Amino acid sequence: MSETSQLLTVKEVQSRLGWSRATIYRHMSAGQFPKPRRLSSGSVRWDQRDIEELIRVGTDAWKEQSEAAL
Repeated sequence: MSETSQLLTVKEVQSRLGWSRATIYRHMSAGQFPKPRRLSSGSVRWDQRDIEELIRVGTDAWKEQSEAAL
């Protein structure tokens, strides 16, 4: 995928971050994690670029960036 970003499953996100599923959703609830894209009623994916940015800046900075964008 050259121009578009890959969409990651929760297992792929867990693998990249080394976090449990519960930790990912806890950070989402706190506004410290990218929101997933809902593909269907039981399927969500995260944009690879969002996860890479989260890894680069950390969860606190992610939350600040998200709040500043509003």
